[in-house]
Amino acid sequence: MRQFVLPADYSGESRLILRGRSFHYLREVLRLPVGSTFPGMDTKGTRVTLTIVDAGKSSCTVSVEPVIHGHDPSPSSGAAAQARSAAGPVPGDSTRGRPRITLFQCLPKGRKMDLIVRQAAEAGIDRIVPVMSEHSIARIDAGDSGKTGRWHRIIREALQQSGTDHLPILEYPLPFDSIPAEQEGGGTGLFFHERPLANKTLHEYLLDATDQIALVVGPEGGLSEKEVALLTSAGFGSVWLGESVLRVETAALYSIAAVQIVLLERDSWKARPRSNG
Repeated sequence: MRQFVLPADYSGESRLILRGRSFHYLREVLRLPVGSTFPGMDTKGTRVTLTIVDAGKSSCTVSVEPVIHGHDPSPSSGAAAQARSAAGPVPGDSTRGRPRITLFQCLPKGRKMDLIVRQAAEAGIDRIVPVMSEHSIARIDAGDSGKTGRWHRIIREALQQSGTDHLPILEYPLPFDSIPAEQEGGGTGLFFHERPLANKTLHEYLLDATDQIALVVGPEGGLSEKEVALLTSAGFGSVWLGESVLRVETAALYSIAAVQIVLLERDSWKARPRSNG
């Protein structure tokens, strides 16, 4: 564990009683004894230091201390010390000085969305929006708390494993034709396609991206011609992922990673003008 993510109902208390999954994870899985200190984060991304001050058979009490920027209190146990030292930067550091990234993921079959949500959270994107598209076989209602609840748990587990300091927002599922309205605030919109539809590179699209970036990834059957036309008319650019046929869960991570690497290295490269010859 690189950090422990506090339950969603945490509201700033200096002490918190943990039960259920949280208690089981700390005491039964990690076997942390009373007195152990380890890094944590609330659902707003605020870094905290947690210490187990008391434990029973079905619950434990932890103290919660906000981390002061530049101050790194030493953990009190060996395993927890390794976790705390790997916690990384606190919110507000320059590592977040990049455009916010939203993934509009058209719903795939089965539980593939579970893996996509986990990988997107580990990659540190800002927002995940499930989308019901023309070729999506899976369907989900906005009130389906079963699937959305599972995805929230997956995000929490992913942050605990990866140590990323940003909790992505998981939106309710939307119909495909709602995507343009979601992007009306500006920014750069991209959709990924199995064919080269545009004479423009990913680097060129991202050269001047400063605020927010929306990525649209289709389901197993890809995007329909109607959906491509809708995105194109709304100003979204088409990005070709190459000749390889990718699984939908691979395409999602591939797309996120490609965009993040370009943004990460953007200051060290320059787009070259295209040759007419």
